[in-house]
Amino acid sequence: MPAHVSVKKAKNSRSKIWILFVCVCGLTAFYFLFVKSTTHPLPSSSHVIQSNQLNSPSGAKFLDNCQYIYIDMGTNIGIQIRKLYEPYLYPKAQVLPLFQEIFGNHSNEVCSIGFEANPLHDSYLKEFESYCLKRRWRVKIYSSTAVSIVAANLTFFTEPGNEDNNQWGASLENIAYSQKKNITVPSIDIISWFRSNVIERKYSKDLSTKIMMKSDLEGHDQVVLTAMILSGIYCSVDLIYGEHLSGEFQNTIGYLLKNSKTCRTKLIYMDDESYHRDRFPFKGAVATPQIFNSIGSFERAHFFTYILKFLESLDLPFS
Repeated sequence: MPAHVSVKKAKNSRSKIWILFVCVCGLTAFYFLFVKSTTHPLPSSSHVIQSNQLNSPSGAKFLDNCQYIYIDMGTNIGIQIRKLYEPYLYPKAQVLPLFQEIFGNHSNEVCSIGFEANPLHDSYLKEFESYCLKRRWRVKIYSSTAVSIVAANLTFFTEPGNEDNNQWGASLENIAYSQKKNITVPSIDIISWFRSNVIERKYSKDLSTKIMMKSDLEGHDQVVLTAMILSGIYCSVDLIYGEHLSGEFQNTIGYLLKNSKTCRTKLIYMDDESYHRDRFPFKGAVATPQIFNSIGSFERAHFFTYILKFLESLDLPFS
């Protein structure tokens, strides 16, 4: 082989190695600056609220350092929470603009709490919570736990025969259904819980905090929201939405708060039951570039998979 040809090939190889080196360095820097920095750390095991610590000071640790909070009262199978973190699965959901209004592009940083009284959903909700934590979303769901204004054992009415709709009408209220079954479940005093876990949580006061709440308690909503107003915690929430809000109730709250100079809580009627039968599998699918901004969360292995695929696409032969 002529010497000048050998020198030329050596120069080409060195150029390709430099291109590869620059690509790897650039993508690695991107990961640490933009992906890893926006991943919210998982709470340590000592921060997870146990079911018997709902109203204890130690229970507040789960929400410590949470700037953004979403509280889902009557979460059913957790679909509204999943819409927050994986909106690309639910593109036509009515609630998405509200999430955007309150949390902006920070959905990955939101700490979510769900309450569901119906034990029918216990297993599914446990699996969903585990799925969220593995993806570094701070989610805690209290299954078989009713939301009320007392901490007690209460009668809860399930809706057997309506499993196709996830028994969405189950309630603390004795509503007339063709079929119903009463069971006993523990309840939380939402006022005490909110004070201990939200208002008294530890977080940087230099940062503005945003709190959003869904109320879907099948008729018990007005009892809970009225107690929140009378206790003074209502105005700590930026936006509350739900379907069981009568026009009279909304007008009354509007009248009480219209002259307030400090309370800016929005109360919105919304019945977003979209996708309620869609149980998308809990699997850590690799995020695609098209949905990167929607997901907002990568697993490290997935990121480096993209590096390898990108380098393969460059078609840089080294022989």
